[in-house]
Amino acid sequence: MNKGFKRKIAILMLAISLPATSLLQVQKAEAYLSVAEKRDKVVRTAISLTNKVEYVNWRYRQESYAPYRTDCSGFTYLAYRLANVGVRLVNKDDDDQARVGTRVAWGNFRKGDLVFFWLNSSNKSNVGHVGIYIGNGKMIHNISSSRDVIISNIYTNSWYKNRFVVARRVIR
Repeated sequence: MNKGFKRKIAILMLAISLPATSLLQVQKAEAYLSVAEKRDKVVRTAISLTNKVEYVNWRYRQESYAPYRTDCSGFTYLAYRLANVGVRLVNKDDDDQARVGTRVAWGNFRKGDLVFFWLNSSNKSNVGHVGIYIGNGKMIHNISSSRDVIISNIYTNSWYKNRFVVARRVIR
């Protein structure tokens, strides 16, 4: 082989390996985030999705690219997936998400906790809605087709306290 051809191959090999190497470093760096940093990253990611997510029935979800179309549990799944903090929620079903992690009592929430509520008064143990606790008594959630992603104060709004089912801590 001539010298010029070998050089081109070496440059090509370097060009191919650089993106993969830098990608590995980013993933490795995520693993070294503290629990508090992971919680903050999930909150920042969820807030960044405001005005980028449209509420739709679970049958019509599309979470591959923005603008995203999903329901409340798809929103929590999407926020955690995009935050890339080493937590993968089981799926996009609020009942299944309500069984992962560690149970948290009302008022003991930390940033990133999943907070679940009932919607059907005839079955108050059945989860019907989920959001992500973001601190200071507030939760971010994808609530309805008319309001999409909003932030609500769950401590001052009695609707949330009266319908609380469970909260789960998935970042440890």
